Amino acid sequence: MFTITEKTITTPTGALTYMLHTPSAPQRAANPALLLTFSSTRQASFGEPPYDIPARIFAEAGHYVVNFDLPNHGEQINAFGQGIVGMAAAFNAGQDPFEQFIRQGRTVLDVCLDHGIGAGGVLACGVSRAGYCALRLTADDPRIQGVAGLAPVTDWRRLTEFAAMRQQPTVAALALDHYVDALAQRAVFLAIGNHDERVGTDACVRFALQLFTLERTQGSDASRLQLHVVPDAGHSLADEWRAAGAKFLLP
Repeated sequence: MFTITEKTITTPTGALTYMLHTPSAPQRAANPALLLTFSSTRQASFGEPPYDIPARIFAEAGHYVVNFDLPNHGEQINAFGQGIVGMAAAFNAGQDPFEQFIRQGRTVLDVCLDHGIGAGGVLACGVSRAGYCALRLTADDPRIQGVAGLAPVTDWRRLTEFAAMRQQPTVAALALDHYVDALAQRAVFLAIGNHDERVGTDACVRFALQLFTLERTQGSDASRLQLHVVPDAGHSLADEWRAAGAKFLLP
């Protein structure tokens, strides 16, 4: 139904390997779109339940799917460490992993579009820390038409890994509240548990309300924002909401 290939390219931050799902010709959509989907590593996003749900939905519908490791994850682990601990250490040292992700994402998208991949539209999706990254990339790149944040980080001050620098203005400036201008009038899907203490349900709702309020002040008759606060325990999200985010993005 599809083939999976990997390619290493040069980005402004160094070499990066990305993984691409290419639908076979008989199953390919008439005007195939491209989904950039992220969790932690490219392998998890494409082959590890439940993180692979958005990728599978798009692949089964005949669309392209692309992914690469987040900074400080997989092959991008560096001297600062791995996971969110590594991202926090890198940020504290003045090496912003989120700007790194954006530069890498734009380069991967450049390559895909140059090869005719994504002519039917470009969408982005991410879960938790990768939800933040997907939303930031969408805010930065107008070629991305819609984004789904699944239990997304929206304010890094809420995470324990950033506790030591929580009072720094640079950390406050990471909050997605500061990016509502770039996301207004875009298709945005957010789903989060109603008691998510890990990333902060209230922070996610605050971001969504700021986005909705801005759209109202801009005279929008209808918002393309969907916010779902769901009865899932802790920092978890049922498969149905992961699937709903992907289906929201389907062309």
